[in-house]
Parts: sequence; C-alpha cells; structure tokens
Amino acid sequence: MPALQVQAPPVHYRNNESQLNALTRIHDEAADRVAMAIVRGAPGSGRTTLCETWLHRHLDRFDRFFPVRLGHRAGADVLAELLAMLGYRPDEMPGSLEARSAMWRIRTAKYRVALLVDDALSAAEVKALLPTHAGSYVLVVGSGLTGLQTRHSAREVELEPLSHEAALGVLTELVGEDRLAAEPGQRDELIRICAGSAAELTVAGALLAKSPNRPLQRLVARIREKGALASPVFDVAYERLTEPAQAAYRVFGAHPGDGDVRLETVAAVLGFDEFDTEDLVQELVDAMLVEDIGGRYRMSALARLHAAPLAGELSAAVVGYYAKQSLAIAENALPRGWAGKVWPGFTAGSLSAEDARTWLFAEHANLVAAAEAALLDGTHEDVIRLAMALWPVYKDGGYPVELAAVSQDAVQAAQAGSLPLAEGLARTQLGFARMQRREWAAAQEQFSAVVELAATPEEYASAVEALGLACFEPGLLARRQGRPEEADRMLAQAEHHLRRNLALAEEIGVPRRLGLARMHLAKVAPPAEAAALLVAAEEALGAEPDNRVKIRLWRGRKLIEAGSFEEGAAELAELGPVAERLGMHRERIAALWSCAEAALARGYRDQAKAHVEDALGIARLRGYSAEAADLVLVLDQLG
Repeated sequence: MPALQVQAPPVHYRNNESQLNALTRIHDEAADRVAMAIVRGAPGSGRTTLCETWLHRHLDRFDRFFPVRLGHRAGADVLAELLAMLGYRPDEMPGSLEARSAMWRIRTAKYRVALLVDDALSAAEVKALLPTHAGSYVLVVGSGLTGLQTRHSAREVELEPLSHEAALGVLTELVGEDRLAAEPGQRDELIRICAGSAAELTVAGALLAKSPNRPLQRLVARIREKGALASPVFDVAYERLTEPAQAAYRVFGAHPGDGDVRLETVAAVLGFDEFDTEDLVQELVDAMLVEDIGGRYRMSALARLHAAPLAGELSAAVVGYYAKQSLAIAENALPRGWAGKVWPGFTAGSLSAEDARTWLFAEHANLVAAAEAALLDGTHEDVIRLAMALWPVYKDGGYPVELAAVSQDAVQAAQAGSLPLAEGLARTQLGFARMQRREWAAAQEQFSAVVELAATPEEYASAVEALGLACFEPGLLARRQGRPEEADRMLAQAEHHLRRNLALAEEIGVPRRLGLARMHLAKVAPPAEAAALLVAAEEALGAEPDNRVKIRLWRGRKLIEAGSFEEGAAELAELGPVAERLGMHRERIAALWSCAEAALARGYRDQAKAHVEDALGIARLRGYSAEAADLVLVLDQLG
C-alpha cells in the first residue's frame, strides 16, 4: 500500500479558502457513503493544487491516498496504475477494465480512500475507479462529467481566476514584496496580463526570481511585444531558456497524446546523453514548465498548448522513436521474428523479457497515441511497427477493442504502403481481436484473407494455423453448450486446417514450427494420436514455460476425453500453480473447467460445482468476461 502522503501546497498558494471550505462540506455531508466533488476551472487555474491542498490539510480523515491522471488513457491502463500502487505486478492483474475495476474495489474495500482523479474527460472513465468504503472521497478535476452528478450525487466546486490580491500574494511569495513595490505600475500590469491564471503567475514569478537584478519593466515589455493573449508569459519563459532546454521543451510539445514522458525519450529524440538531458529537463522543471513525477515528466495542458506549435518536425521524430524503439523491445518481450522479415536488417533490443514487458505496459498509452499520430501523418511503416510492438500487451485478451482499432489502422497502412506481409500480420492480429470478442465469422474472414496474402510457405502455414484455431474455438464452445451438429462441423473444419498446417510444417522443417503444429493438432485429434503428438511437441517446445503449460493442459484434457478421469484431473491440478505464476489465467480456467467435467462424469456433482466456482472466480477477477458468462450458465445447470 502507498504511504498516506500528499504533496504540500506551494508556499505561494492563495485565494481559495471558500472552495476549500466547500470541499470540506461535501465530505462532511456524505459521511455514510462515498463523497464526490468535481472541481472546475480554466486550465492553469490551480484545480489540482486546490485538491492537493485540501487533502494535505485533511489526511487524518483517510486510510489511503491515490492520485491518478486520466486524459486520453485507456481506463484499463489507469486501473493498472492504481493496482500497481497496491503492489501488484502487471502479470498479476486481470486484463479487462471490468475485472481490474472489481479487483481495485475488492482490495480497497476496507479503507477510507482519498482518490484524486486529474484530467478526467468523461463520467464513464471515473466510474470504473470509484472506491466503496463509506467516508471515501473522490476529487475529480475535469469536464464533461454530468453523469457523475446524476448517478453518483457528485457536487461541483468552481475555481475562479485569482483575484488581484491573491495574484499579488503569489508573486510576492515568489519574488519578494520590496521588488514588487518598487515598480507598482509594472507589477499591476503583469497581474493583468496573467488574468488570474495560477500557472502563468507561477511561470512569471519564476522568471523574475531567476533574474533578481532585472526590473519588472523589462519582463512586462517583452511580454507586451508578444501580445496580450494566453501565451505571452510562456513565450518569455521559453526565450529565457538555454537553446538546448528550448529543444527539450519542443520535444514535450511534439509528444503525442498527453501521457507522461520518460527521460530516455527526450534524450533519444534530441540525440543527447541522458545525463545532459536530465540537466535540460531540470531547467524546465525549475522554470515551472514541466513537472517531475517520480522519474517521468509531465507538461501542463496550458504549457502544451504553447509548446505544440513550436515543435515542427520534432513530432515525426518522437513518433519515429516510439515506433522503432518499441518494436525492438517487443521482440525481447515476445520473440516472433516477423519484424526482420518485413524490414531486413532489423535488430532486437537488449532488455530481458520481463523488463521489455514492463516497458511496453508503461508506455502503452504513449504507443497508442503515437500510432494515431503516425496514421494522421501518413507514416505507414510507423503505424505497422507500433501495432506489431503492442501485440505483447494485447495477446492475452486485455484490450480487444483497442487491439482491433490499432490492427485495423495497420491493415490500412500496409495496404497504402504495398506491404503484403505486414498486411498479413496486421490482419492476423485483427483476427485474434475478433476471436477475443467471440466474433468467429469475422475472425475466420481475416485469417482467410491472410491465406490469400501469403507469399512464402512460412506465411501460408501461419495463416492456415490461425484459421484452424478460429474454427476450433467456436467448435469447442458449441460442444459445451449442447449444439452437437455445429460443434462437429466446426471441429471438422479445424482438424482439416490443423492437419494441413502440420503437413506444411513438416515441409518447412523448422523444429519449433513442427512442435507448435503438433500441439495444435492434438486439440482436435483422437486421444491416442493426441498423446503421441504432445510427446513430440514437448521435445521441441519443452524449454518454453508457457508452451509446457499448454501441452500439459491438453494432455490432461485428452486423458479425460479418453475416460481416464482421475489421471487427467491430477495432471490438470498440478499445472495450476505454474500457470498462475506465469499469468496464464485462461489456461487455469480451462483446466478447472475440464476438472469439473471429469468430476461430473464420475458423479461428483459438488466437486464439479467447486471447480466451476473456482474457474468463475478467476474469470471474473482476471477479466475473461465471456468465459465468466459461460461458467455462470454451467453453475445454474449444476444447481
């Protein structure tokens, strides 16, 4: 659990006692439930600081404090950040938004939670984050949140521009009373230009503090040259930076989306080493233009509006960096070899598999934003690189809608760039997105298109294998749901494709491909043949922990299919801990389901029900919504 600490307000904080009192009243009047306040105001008005100030004064009301920023980030990513604060690793988290939300609520149910939600854009985003313990408080900074008021009794607190007196207090704290009093006319003009914006006043104060011997008149004159719109203070602050720091500022303006930025990203785009870059970014932090949030850096919305037009060609450089770096790291997380076939000379990164996965999950929102920017800019190969790089994040089913969107964009980019192999890879990912959503016909359509695109035996074999799996999954489901004719038809098609895949693998002669082909064919083969196929598959794939789990799963299931119920159930029971450690929760669900079938076949109804309940718990917690719905039906049938 994170420590109960909130950043103290800056010493120059002023003018919001009425709003602070309103926040207190809202919490006091909701003692028997979760209180919620929506803090509104213009960008730069100090909305987040208001919330932090209130929380800092009232820490004794809560057991835990969690700050989180939404923006355009996926809700599942935000919940992953919250769960990480609770101590969970990415491989311990469920995939879906619903399951992560449930896990978050369960793990915080006994605490009075203070939750600060910054940069919220919709009520739906916030709803998934709500705690449950009475006395908790959700402070939301954002707009477009009517649904929170109608369904969750959220109340608004409006943050108005700072008054002249409060603005003077901010500048006095930053600069000193004597210096301001020496030029009262210029002081008042500076306050007028900043128009009550806490952000602009803070930047202006930092400029003055940095140049203690320069008169206010000089700063005001420079601002006047820039006009009297929202950006003149930022113009002057930018001009006061060293040239390298200006370049770093432009990188933040060029950054796609509104995610936090790693130091290594700025360094790579500028071509500087990280130590020099750290000095430059610190210059931005000192100038109050960028915020340090624990090793990553964030630019305020107001500063971003100013920095973006200055970025120029850096936008393409930032997107290009993300595209190439993420693909190299993705190959460390999940070696597939396809990148080298699309782009001869491609070189993978040097991270460990675990570090590579951590990097990809941390940069997920930035990579999605970069893919969108690349599509708009027409940099087709970058769209494809980013879609391929995101596959390790998507493959376990956590983001099927996003996977479909990113992959569809990659299909369009590959078509525009006349890259048939890349199109086949993108369509394969799109097909798996359809399978994750149980859109079987749409998945089969994509894989059939991949078959037509295949130009080499390896590409053709991969497409045939995917097509076989897209027939097997609905066939297995139809059998379990009591639709024998449909099941026989789909499983026959699956067997046809998977036997063809094995024949192709034998022609190609790559041991690993042969092992995978045998493992997949075992799913539809009769038990005796499946046993031999799985032995041969294990010889080729035995060094891969995840495939060892899959082979063991199918060995147990085939034993049950052959009537060796106890032996099969024992095999499946033993794989559970290993699968849990590897985060293979779908396999855990499948193993428990098969154990339930074995128990039911032996007449042990209560034991079968216990296995189904265990599987349902995993499905709900880990985000496998479709499997959860199926298991609920099974429980109903078991009574």
